[in-house]
Amino acid sequence: MDARDLTHRSAAPAIPHVRVNGVRIFDGDLDDAVALLRDRLARGHGARIATANLDFLAQASRDAILAADLEASTMVVPDGAPVVWLARRAGAGRVRRVAGVDLVARLCEGSGERELRVVLYGSTEEVARDAAERLHESEGAARVTSVICPPFRPLDEEEEDAERAAIGAAQPHIVLVALGCPRQERLIARYFDCAPQAVWIGVGGTFELLSGRKRRAPALMQAAGLEWVARLSQEPSRLWRRYLLRDAPFFLRLAPAYFLGRRRPAGSLPSR
Repeated sequence: MDARDLTHRSAAPAIPHVRVNGVRIFDGDLDDAVALLRDRLARGHGARIATANLDFLAQASRDAILAADLEASTMVVPDGAPVVWLARRAGAGRVRRVAGVDLVARLCEGSGERELRVVLYGSTEEVARDAAERLHESEGAARVTSVICPPFRPLDEEEEDAERAAIGAAQPHIVLVALGCPRQERLIARYFDCAPQAVWIGVGGTFELLSGRKRRAPALMQAAGLEWVARLSQEPSRLWRRYLLRDAPFFLRLAPAYFLGRRRPAGSLPSR
């Protein structure tokens, strides 16, 4: 084995984190996350990435399977201002919001050394196709080699085996899973071993944003932590219960312990 092989197989850097209501949250910004993931890709380690907003934390507090999937993830990045606020109060020193759509765009730019093979999983055929075209049109190094749009029903064992085989045959560097929480985290946990060298990211509604079917909030609203208002205005019938009946009460119950209590030190998660 030559020196290049030894470098390829060496351990990846530890991942700094803090815990927010038991969930490990990445203590870094977009640049930090991209650098760590590019390093893992170069080493062939692969990764399981969750892009967690407040709703992830709310669901994980009542869903033991989701909590376990997040705990087993390589990195849980904070895709929401409330998660960033809580992480800072938990002792994070570098944490910034890492939006899923921004992480995908930056990671798919590549490092200029090789083309990145990308698999898209989820959403409808039209949305996924348009998202793939947008990635191809960008100036990055990504090439979508497979698009899988599963039916909106549970899959049987034969169908799952066929999907796993298709993903493995594509030999992807990146797998983007757009099923929403907690389905995408569960699928990544179940399918990861068919392409363990890849970075798997649960991306929620990123395909709709890439395809242009949905719009992001203006930068000022994002900076003020009000992106949820823009999303609610676009999909009120789907989101009002989540935001007003689940997420807001959860935040109001959780926040006092962080904003009135003592700050706790950040830690580092050994590489997985």
